[in-house]
Amino acid sequence: MAELELFRADVFTDELFLGNPANVVFEADGLDELHMQRIAAEAWAPVTSFVLRSRRADVRLRYFTPAGEDPLSGHGTIGALWCLADRKAFGAAGGRHRLETAVGVLPFSVEQSADSRRLVWMTQKRPMFAREGDVKEVASALGVGADALFHEEFPMSRVSTGMPCLLASVRSMDTISRLEPKQAEVTELCKELDVGAIIVYTWSVMDQGSTLHSRCFLPHPQPIEDAASGLGAGALGAYVAERDFVPREKLGDMVIEQGHWMGRASRIHVRIERRGAAVRKVEVGGTVRVSMKARIEVP
Repeated sequence: MAELELFRADVFTDELFLGNPANVVFEADGLDELHMQRIAAEAWAPVTSFVLRSRRADVRLRYFTPAGEDPLSGHGTIGALWCLADRKAFGAAGGRHRLETAVGVLPFSVEQSADSRRLVWMTQKRPMFAREGDVKEVASALGVGADALFHEEFPMSRVSTGMPCLLASVRSMDTISRLEPKQAEVTELCKELDVGAIIVYTWSVMDQGSTLHSRCFLPHPQPIEDAASGLGAGALGAYVAERDFVPREKLGDMVIEQGHWMGRASRIHVRIERRGAAVRKVEVGGTVRVSMKARIEVP
């Protein structure tokens, strides 16, 4: 009988029970895929990250939702790497490291902020852009009229920095608060456009210092809304940078707020590196608060 440590991490927040929860299972090399899936279903969270040894990088992660394995998870990555950094797995803060995932080896760093908070940054894939989406179909899936979408000024786009997302802008905080997504239509739209999520955003914000406010809607069998999407934030940050919607001098210090309508307010840090007209680098970072520690026995 093996005994493993499991942490519950609230990701993209400094406060207990806010942010997006993720489980982290340490020293999981002895687990097979079946046991990983069963643990993820039993210790329910949007994602459970399993920490493994790697021959190609500093650490390897596998990600399981209660429904199956995902190739990559933004908040699952930040949560697991923050917990490992807290256990001194990577030495002193400030170094750059490498993470092995199913989508390849990704750089990451552990940094100390000016106010002594630990931030973990993951480098995502170089973005791919395409204009996508029928305005009426998207509005219907979100439970609003087509006139609620800010699509002429901020065209809907399909953007991927690791997970393809459909990005749709709405006109106000009031509009984003009134969204009533229909999961059957969201699921069909995601399948039709080959995206993993629909990210809805507005330039109105709740918290001082935020750049954008967003909500993330997911296809079945996942819960309809995600409290904080690291991959969605990376896609959104890359999009507003590529379209020059944010001044270049502010691209290194963007904050996307999310999760307020679920009672799990989150702050996702995004920094973008541009060379000429091209987005060359996308990094997403955040803080973590560990809310639970447990031990599990596995036969």
